[in-house]
Order: sequence, then C-alpha cells, then structure tokens
Amino acid sequence: MVSNILELFSGGPSQSMVGAVSKMLGESEGGVQSAVTSLIPTLLGGMMQKSSTPQGAGDLFKLVTGANIDPGMLSNIAGILGGGAPTDKLLSTGASLVSGLFGGDKASGLASALSSVAGIKAGSASSLISIALPFLFGMIKKLVSERGLDATGLANLLLGQKATLAKANVDPRLTSALGFSSFSNMLDRVPASLAAVAAPAIAKAVPAAAPASSGLMKWLPWLAALIGAYLLWQAFSPKAPAPVPAAPPAASAPAPAAALALPASVYFELDKFDIGAEGSKTIAAVVAQVSKDGKYAVTGYTDKTGDPARNEELAKNRAKAVKDAMVAAGVPEANVTMQPPEYLTGSYEDRAARRVDINKAN
Repeated sequence: MVSNILELFSGGPSQSMVGAVSKMLGESEGGVQSAVTSLIPTLLGGMMQKSSTPQGAGDLFKLVTGANIDPGMLSNIAGILGGGAPTDKLLSTGASLVSGLFGGDKASGLASALSSVAGIKAGSASSLISIALPFLFGMIKKLVSERGLDATGLANLLLGQKATLAKANVDPRLTSALGFSSFSNMLDRVPASLAAVAAPAIAKAVPAAAPASSGLMKWLPWLAALIGAYLLWQAFSPKAPAPVPAAPPAASAPAPAAALALPASVYFELDKFDIGAEGSKTIAAVVAQVSKDGKYAVTGYTDKTGDPARNEELAKNRAKAVKDAMVAAGVPEANVTMQPPEYLTGSYEDRAARRVDINKAN
C-alpha cells in the first residue's frame, strides 16, 4: 500500500508549521496557510520529477538520507522555529535542499510565484520553502528507514503519489516557475514507476537480431567443408607436450590499513556547524576503527574574538553535530560525551578555532 505523503504531511507537520512560521516571518496565518497548501504538492511534484530517472533517483536518495535530515525534527517543529541556532541551521539546510532539488535558477522563480499566489513577501516565501523542505524530507526519510527502501524504492514511493497529487489544486504560476504549463502537465511527464523507465532503456540498448543474409546461405556448404578439414587436421597432427604450469606465487598478506590517530579533528567553515565532505570522511574513518563499546569525547574549539557567548554556542553546536554523526554511524550515544568548549589563545591557524576533536574519553 502506497502512503499518501501529502495527507500525512497536511495532517501533522503542516498544521504545526503555520502558527510558528507566521510568527517568525511576520505574516498572517491565512497567508502562510495558503502558501503551505500550494507549496507542499508542488515540492512533491518536483521530487517526483527528479526521481523519474535512475540518475535523478540516486541523487534524490542521497539528499533524503543525508546526515543533515533528521526525522526527529517533526516532533519539535515549534522549538526549531523559535529562533536562534536551530532555526538558522534549518534555513541553511533548506536552502541547500532547494538548490539540490530544483537548481538555483528555478528556486528564485518559485519563491516569487509563491509570494504572488499567497500574498506574502518574496523574502517570506523564500524562507518558507527553505523551512518546509527539511520537514518534508524528514517525513520521507522516516518512511525510507521504516520500509528499508533503496533509491529505486524511494522513487517508486514518490511516483506512486501521482494519482493523489492529480487532485491537488496547484496554481499554474508555481508550476510555470518550474518550467511546466500546469500541474497536470508536470504530472503527465512522470512514469508510473521507475521500472517503466528502465525497461525501455534496456530494450533500446539491445538491438534486435538481423535476419540472415541470403548471400551467406550460398557459402555455408563451403564454410562447412573448410571447418571440417581444419578439425581433421587438428585431430591427426602431432601434438607438442603440454607445458608444466609453474607454481603460482605465494599470495602476500594485504598490508593493514593505516590507523587514524586520535585525537582526530573535524574542521568547519566560518560561522557554520554543518559537517562537510572532508569532515564526514574523518568521522567515517574514526568510526570504522573505534571499538563500539569504547568511550569517546568530542570537544569544540573557539577563540575569544567577537561575542564569547556566540562563539561558545557555535562550538557546542559543532560538537553536537559530530556526536550525532558518530551515533548515526553506529556508536552508542551513551559512549560519546560532549566536553565543554575549549578556548584557544596565542598563535594558531584560523581553522584551529573552527574544529571539533574526537578523542578517547578518560
């Protein structure tokens, strides 16, 4: 049975978002409600479009299952939208998802169209898109986890929403911003399942066998005679003794992988606490070699330039991001402790104050 994602979202997260977003953006609840009602089916339609090819399905699966998507955020919508670091992180994650789903050129057009449709400010519309996507992705990631879906399974889950979304009354200004004349035109472009895309591609790649040439039939007796003569020659000609095979060289044991020395450092960009590609590799290398029953500590570093309270909060958020990534990779949460932020003084590289160290706990 295919879950009705639009109904699931509208019955829970959507209702919780409206009041909090209205207060956060300074827009009327009616305007925000109108925007959300039009936006969610449009976002699902965009996800269906992206998942309608094997390459797009794989890219979308990486976005949905990324470490920055937390299904648990659905239970704390008001808290996350209350301002401060959680809200900033949500908006940053959402902006990245919008770019990955639609591309920067279409994202701005979608925000402008949503502003016109719902009667809210363009900046509010852009923020609302960045707010809604992480929550929508969180719900879908929960479904992926519960059902053990891979990229193809996720694509078929989304493509199975086609009949439900066909009933949504989506303003054509929104779909026009995404390059379609209407929502029905947008849905008509997607197949019923990813298998419907893969099968014709495979059939096209394997050409039908060409019929035998009549000219070839004339030469078949002569070819048969030549082959027969060759086989007779092979049967009665003297054979050279078969060479004695040399003993295979002894297999050498593979060299052990170099261990990653602790403490291992995860570096962050200025004023950010999202883990980048290099940081993810470092964490994966640490988790691959650590004992799952061992105790480990994560420590965020900062300096005393600027606002000390803000610096300390940023260091804590970075340490928490590293801890969450280790737990997601299989280390028990109780085995990873967060140490108080450390302040750097004297001379040091700039990035040293933007790092989190992973070390064994005493």
